[in-house]
Amino acid sequence: MSEIFDESQIFSYLDGNLSPDERKRVEELLQSSPEFRAKFQEISHLYRLSENYRKQKSIDVSAAWNTLSRKISFLTFREKVWNFTRTAAAILLPLFLLYQYVVEPVVKRNVPEQTITLASMPGVITKAVLPDGSEVWLNSQSKLTYPHQFKGKERTVMLEGEAYFNVVSDKKHRFNVLTPHQMTVSAYGTEFNVNAYKDNSRYKVTLVRGHVEVAAADSPERKELEQGEQVLFMPETKTITTAKADTYVETAWKDGKLVFRREKFENLTEKLTRKFGVTIVLQDEKLKDYEYTATFTDESLEEILELLKMSAPITYTISKQQQLDNDTFTKRVITIRSRK
Repeated sequence: MSEIFDESQIFSYLDGNLSPDERKRVEELLQSSPEFRAKFQEISHLYRLSENYRKQKSIDVSAAWNTLSRKISFLTFREKVWNFTRTAAAILLPLFLLYQYVVEPVVKRNVPEQTITLASMPGVITKAVLPDGSEVWLNSQSKLTYPHQFKGKERTVMLEGEAYFNVVSDKKHRFNVLTPHQMTVSAYGTEFNVNAYKDNSRYKVTLVRGHVEVAAADSPERKELEQGEQVLFMPETKTITTAKADTYVETAWKDGKLVFRREKFENLTEKLTRKFGVTIVLQDEKLKDYEYTATFTDESLEEILELLKMSAPITYTISKQQQLDNDTFTKRVITIRSRK
């Protein structure tokens, strides 16, 4: 696509101020243009920073100072009162204990915890820094939810999709990743990849460095991984197994690459579906058993399909998107069949 969007149009897209046609053109560029995706990711990062800045600017400094001044005045007054009421300590102490151990915990429990939800759209890889300094790369069509601040003895986040974690080491506070179907990945400081899209029949946890433990709520099994190993979790049966893993193949996506090593065609098309936000239909069952070895970097979906067509007896068709009544568009459908 030859049309070029400037930064202001991308900011308008992130604000939700573009028309349906303009939004469609942005999303088509995200799927077809690596350069535009890179530019979009940079501006998305700036957008999030500017949003945080706007929130900080919205703080009423004068009101905050007045509140602090009142507290200081109150503390000064309380000190004077205390000098006159020391003899009443036997009465005040039970009241203080009642407040500290009964009233205050109830109040804190009723204060809703602030959480942040980060979502990555098709064709976009999003990087975030968590409150403890840990880094996360979020793959296309994935969602991560985490608290505004980690509290207590554990650092817990919720993932739906795929993410690469570089966890800051903290021996006193365990880091937990909760996925759909109640799989939990736990560590204290390490690097690992979690692939847990909700509709997948198999979840994968790949350890790049350090140590992790994987468990499921309804399974008695707990697996501890060593570097270069992988856990396979089957949500339907709640079974957990371990295997050797090619960490480069499993984590290359965070660097914008799709790497396949004797990959079944069915698994390959699943990754293309996630990356480009399309629906791929294999019309012939025998296509699922085809195996591919390839590395794709900045190729568009159409370029990848043409390369696959050149290396195997397949052909394909791509449907046009249809506009719905709510001004959204259907996904493109790619139908792949055997070439006669």
